[in-house]
Order: sequence, then structure tokens, then C-alpha cells
Amino acid sequence: MNYIKYHGHSCFEIGGSLVFIFDPHDGKSLGLPVPDAKADFIFVSHEHFDHNAVHVVRGLPKVIRDDCSGSFKNMKYQCIKEYHDESHGAERGEIRVFKVELDGISFAHLGDLGHYPEKETIDFLRGTDFIFIPVGSVYTIDSKRAYEIIKEVSPRITVPMHFYTKGLKIKLEPVENFLQYFEKDRIKKVGREKRFTKEDLPKEKEVWVFSL
Repeated sequence: MNYIKYHGHSCFEIGGSLVFIFDPHDGKSLGLPVPDAKADFIFVSHEHFDHNAVHVVRGLPKVIRDDCSGSFKNMKYQCIKEYHDESHGAERGEIRVFKVELDGISFAHLGDLGHYPEKETIDFLRGTDFIFIPVGSVYTIDSKRAYEIIKEVSPRITVPMHFYTKGLKIKLEPVENFLQYFEKDRIKKVGREKRFTKEDLPKEKEVWVFSL
């Protein structure tokens, strides 16, 4: 059995035979609860305070930053560099787009992607089971650009992130701005945690919306 647990903003805990976390935050700096998580690995997309609070995660996890290729037991990972803005990083720097495969299921996290990705990145993302994509506009792509990327990459399951939630100190756009592009029966509101097996994954494309 695998699971995805949402810790707010862009932070997700993914478990199975191992546990890893994408982009932990410290909670209080954002106006959100502190992530309560223990993991074996942490993947950090970039070094901004709302994505690199590795100290909050218990379990002495290995932190992956610029090491863009590796494997351990039933997990393997790759990453590719992209930009936090439309100016090739001149405004807010680079980010790392990670793709992690655990127990035969693939997960890609687009961090604070700030522009339409290069063709190399689009090709890198194709065929991924889960894609976590920012949709909130401020400091990242907006909902329309996120939809255009998803339409081209065509993951099995899209998970929007980096959108406005109650208490958040950053005034991002709401997730509804992104959801308007999808048929209602394709949108699944899954709460804070979703458990599944590889065999459970839908044959039709879906959007899973997590909430705290």
C-alpha cells in the first residue's frame, strides 16, 4: 500500500516501502501547521524558506538537492534544472524538477516552476503517474499555464499545489482557478491523505485535490 499525505503549500509526504518528502516548510513562516512527518529522504526543489525546511522532518532523512540521479532499494530518482521565473533565473534563480519512482509508481514535483518548461523537461515528465504542479500564480506559473503543461505532458494524476489555503500568508490564487479547466467528474477531492496501490490507479486521467 502506498500513500500521499499533504502538509500544505508544496509539501507532500509519499510512502510505501520507503517514505520521502517533497519541499518541506516550517509552518509558522507561512501561517500553516508545522509538518508532522518522518521520512527516509527529502527532495528540495530550491533554497527558499517555504521549500527547504529540512529540519522539521524527523528520522534523520537523507536530503537530496543537486544530486540529480540515484537509487535506493525500491526507489530511484532523477532531476532536471528549470527556472523560478520567466527570465532564465535572473529574478528568482533555478529550481530542480524531481521525478521519483517508488514501488513502480512515478511522482514528479515541479517546485516553484516560473515559466513554460523547455522541451527537454516536457519529455522528461511524459509518462509520469503523478505530477505535483504549482497553480497559484504568485512566484510561479498561473493556473492557465499549469493547465497547458498538464495537457501536453498528460500524467495519469495531476495534483495541484502552491495555491491559497486558509491562513496562508502569501496571497496566491485559489485552486478553483485551475480546476475550472477540467470536467467535474475528473476532479477528486481526497482530503489530507490518500492511500492506494498501483492497481488502484485510475485508467482515466484525474485531478486529486488535497486539503489540510
